[in-house]
Amino acid sequence: MHQPDQFQVLVLGSGTGGKLVAWHMVQAGRRTAVVERRWIGGSCPNIACMPSKNEISSARVAYLVRHAAEFGWRISPPVIDMGVVRQRKRDMVQAQVTAHAQNYKASGAELIMGTGHFTAPKTIEVNLNDGGTCLPVIRSSSTSERRRQSPMFPASDQPGRSQISKPWSSTTCRRT
Repeated sequence: MHQPDQFQVLVLGSGTGGKLVAWHMVQAGRRTAVVERRWIGGSCPNIACMPSKNEISSARVAYLVRHAAEFGWRISPPVIDMGVVRQRKRDMVQAQVTAHAQNYKASGAELIMGTGHFTAPKTIEVNLNDGGTCLPVIRSSSTSERRRQSPMFPASDQPGRSQISKPWSSTTCRRT
């Protein structure tokens, strides 16, 4: 196991919320890491929203070509090459993953590929995808434990420490 790394912000998951919070926190001067199990950028650009829309766009074009005569076009029997449709989708996914990886590097947020779980307060053990473990530790940015007002959440909206019993999962919206 590696020596613990100290971070001010540690995000589990690199989906839309995770990546934007991480990049914002780095811009605000906080040492930030994101732990991602599998899909850099989350499921949307990898297996869900964007690949689906990409294939739906291809289906729409196929529909228009099949009905081209209604618009005055004469097209010999149209042929759909699903290999090309799949490759177009795969190229789009790869471009998105590459862009996200470059954004992590450019922002200064550290991307840790692995599965994380809490082992102690402010401590997450990460089983790295390429083997081994690491132990990133969340540390306070100041020497005191006082709450700092966040520009995203006014002080009146910030719950007190006694009100927080467990972290919430952004994907399930229930206590984990």
